[in-house]
Amino acid sequence: MTVLHRKLKRIVNRHKKAVGTLALGHSLKRIEEYLFDWLLYGTVVAWATTVYGAVWGYAVAFGIMAPLSAILCYLYVRVYDWSKTDWLGIERIEEMRNKKTRHWLKRHVKTVLQMGDLPMFVALSVYGDPFIVTIYFRKGSHLYNGLSMRDWSIFWASVLFSNAYWTLRWAVIVEVVRALWWAMSHIN
Repeated sequence: MTVLHRKLKRIVNRHKKAVGTLALGHSLKRIEEYLFDWLLYGTVVAWATTVYGAVWGYAVAFGIMAPLSAILCYLYVRVYDWSKTDWLGIERIEEMRNKKTRHWLKRHVKTVLQMGDLPMFVALSVYGDPFIVTIYFRKGSHLYNGLSMRDWSIFWASVLFSNAYWTLRWAVIVEVVRALWWAMSHIN
């Protein structure tokens, strides 16, 4: 047994429940993100642009997906507060901003976290969703006490920003696929 293997085994044994909770939470969240962001979002944008044309299709897709995203993310907030469990590690990351550390990885993460609220808002909105953004920016860690007026503002700003990003992203993908399809059909 190597030294690294023994260290990992000690860490896992010491934090077994937290590791299991985080692994399950991230696995379920990734499955949902795949189904929502990659399958449903792409399908709705492709359908809307086919039926309503390029410009109006994107507006219709945004109008369909933004409310669905808001409902889903709000349900996540409710389940998160009800369970009183940090099943994605968001509270731990938030706490990392204020702690001093000598560990190299934690120092690099802390550097990114201290870039400011706007870069974190954009990054979390693009790579996460309004649920993650709201929980990250919510005041007080491990309180699980619903949303304040400030939290609601952050939530809705992230709903608008992240759905605008995903609609634009899918618009580009759909148009590239359409152009390639057209080009391939006219080669023969």
